Amino acid sequence: MTTPDLALLEFERERERVSRLTKKGVGMPMAGFLFWLAYAVLLRLFPIEEAVLYSFFATGMVFPLGILFTRLAGGDLFAKSPSLSGLGIQLAALQIFFWPVLILVWNVAPAWSPFAMAVLFGSHFLPYWWLYRSAGYGMLPIINTVSLVALVMITGSPLPEIVPLVTAGAYAIAIAMVARENRLLPQE
Repeated sequence: MTTPDLALLEFERERERVSRLTKKGVGMPMAGFLFWLAYAVLLRLFPIEEAVLYSFFATGMVFPLGILFTRLAGGDLFAKSPSLSGLGIQLAALQIFFWPVLILVWNVAPAWSPFAMAVLFGSHFLPYWWLYRSAGYGMLPIINTVSLVALVMITGSPLPEIVPLVTAGAYAIAIAMVARENRLLPQE
């Protein structure tokens, strides 16, 4: 084997090790699932502008709950990796750049806020498809976005009360897929 081949093999082993240690971050879509259910409740209880604002604050609970749920599943989201920790932090931090768009949508067209949040927050999982070699994380943004776009195109409406439920469904499927992938991971 050449040096580049060995380096790639070592890198792939590190990805597998991180996947095992973190349980592929399975707690994050679990926390997201609960967020989307809570968002659906908020939209039923409050006017759209208020519900969206409350949902913005509720996003602050997703990361701590994701850490907790991952820990309960036997994983550690803070597992260190010399070659992957920096990348993981950058992938997680990408969501910061969603907020100007979300705040703008809330100010201009609040009824579209659930749709914008669902598509943007769902897309955040796409790089984890590669990192964890996880079909669950690949499916989530694709099925969620395609489903939501199809629904709003067919109805001609932003469907604010439906979007969180459809999104929660996509998250539930992702959770089941990632949990299955974790059971199939080779053990050290």
